[in-house]
Amino acid sequence: MRGLAGNLRVLIIGLSVLLALAAPARGGEDQVRVESNASFWWIIDEEVENGLFQNGSLDQAADRASGFILSSGRIALAWQSASGRIEALVSLRLEQRTDVLDFYGTWNFRPWLKVSVGQMRIPSTREGLTPYYDLDFISKSTFGTYISDYSLSRTPYISSVMAVKSYDRDMGLALRGDLKNGDRSVLSWFMMLSNGIGAGKYVGGREEPGFIYTNRAGDHYYGARVEVSPRSGVTFGFHLSRNIHEDVTLGERGPVLDFDRSARTADIQTRLPWGQCIYAFYGEGKMDDFSLAQRYVFKYEGWGLSLVQPFFGERFEVCARFDNFETRYTTGSVTTDQDNFTVGVNFRPDPRLRLMLNYLIKDTKNASKPDLDDNILYLDLQFTFDTGLNG
Repeated sequence: MRGLAGNLRVLIIGLSVLLALAAPARGGEDQVRVESNASFWWIIDEEVENGLFQNGSLDQAADRASGFILSSGRIALAWQSASGRIEALVSLRLEQRTDVLDFYGTWNFRPWLKVSVGQMRIPSTREGLTPYYDLDFISKSTFGTYISDYSLSRTPYISSVMAVKSYDRDMGLALRGDLKNGDRSVLSWFMMLSNGIGAGKYVGGREEPGFIYTNRAGDHYYGARVEVSPRSGVTFGFHLSRNIHEDVTLGERGPVLDFDRSARTADIQTRLPWGQCIYAFYGEGKMDDFSLAQRYVFKYEGWGLSLVQPFFGERFEVCARFDNFETRYTTGSVTTDQDNFTVGVNFRPDPRLRLMLNYLIKDTKNASKPDLDDNILYLDLQFTFDTGLNG
């Protein structure tokens, strides 16, 4: 009941903000849009190796999975002043439980300088900064799934924060800029200073107790991404981040923890004359944490290459991707190496509807346990419901 009450409270607050921002502006000059989308997965067939048996009858447990999921549900309201100088965005996550994802305001000082304050996506790869409804594949690469969580406070080892999810967002201050040659962006940048914990989490003390109760001045998340487009159809991206929190406490009685995280990535996206889109990335990260008298030095890296071939004016696409994700603790010899092969087709019968069918083959190599059978065939039905409120 307590969790339900909390979810209802978040939903009521979010809807109140939406209604307040959606109120008609004087003169009808401010621009307001409602943006929403939903992704429904149909797990047609997923291998689930478990080796379990039913008590008594000793019937072997089913080793397949099939079902329907609300994978992603979003509702957002975007507002822009009549002058175009001030913007605001608030978006809610509707799957699993209701949470505030994005809530920030932006001052457009110049085209080459925009200042945003609030909760927003952190710098990452191009894949990490792309909304789910605009990805070429149903799921992100494994590296793209973990890069934001591991850059912030989530841990792969047992700890008080091992379950913290970032949803690619954090609370802080961001500077963005964009230089264009006509309609083409030649150089863009995105720098962010934030808490370094994750969405909905903050650093506090006695004045405003937070998820992390104490913190040294200057211990934050520092991230930056730069994109360069030397010619039309080719974009290089680079990203760096550092997250430092030494001797922090998770409450007045502790425990006392150390976080020291760093990550770096590079990616390229190019479009060929025949319409093909090629995307490739490489990234690596490291965490050097201290928790409960134990030091954890954990390294991870990943790379991927994908090809998308459109047909019939991009209404139909054939896609293929390979991505690799490797993790290891430097204090031991156990290394986990995961290869993923994804093939799929995308069909857009209507601009607001997209159907995506993927088959994902996973090959995990670990010295301590055998590879699991967990390949999956699944379908994603995506809907978008965006409209202006100014008539």
